[in-house]
Amino acid sequence: MEDIESVAEAASGREALDIARQQICDVLLLDIAMPDQSGIDTLRTIKLRQPELPILILSAYPAQQYALNLFKMGANGYLNKECEIDELVKAVRTLSRGRRYVSETVGEILAQGFRSCRCDGATY
Repeated sequence: MEDIESVAEAASGREALDIARQQICDVLLLDIAMPDQSGIDTLRTIKLRQPELPILILSAYPAQQYALNLFKMGANGYLNKECEIDELVKAVRTLSRGRRYVSETVGEILAQGFRSCRCDGATY
């Protein structure tokens, strides 16, 4: 993993905002549950000021509860904290190339949403 370097670490949402403002990272990993300010609020604030900064959300919460809404808010990827290190590395590399990362789990959730979509009066 010579191409990935940790340049800063935040213990709170406010510290994550400071790191984002300093523009010292290419990809920001953000936890949903943080002291003083939730990761959701932190994501929202960062994306208002720096919409181009790729943000990967890490969470212990099930993807069904948050993933889709976080993507709508501007997250570029979502992973459960229990994921394998290889998947985390793959996600960071994907985001650093300007792409979104959708895990297999989130992909399934998206596909289920399309199945219940009503298009032209037909239900799929």
